[in-house]
Amino acid sequence: MNFAVLPPEINSVRMFSGAGSEPMLAAAAAWDRLSAELAAAESFASVTSGLAGAG
Repeated sequence: MNFAVLPPEINSVRMFSGAGSEPMLAAAAAWDRLSAELAAAESFASVTSGLAGAG
């Protein structure tokens, strides 16, 4: 799409009537879930390496 050939009013309407914040909120939620999973994996690795070293 070439924004230079369209009037500014059309470009403005297209920018402000887009998908909204839902995609960004969904991405943020996915990153939060990934962060929680990585923290759990780190904790598991720490515990298992501690147990392996204790024996």
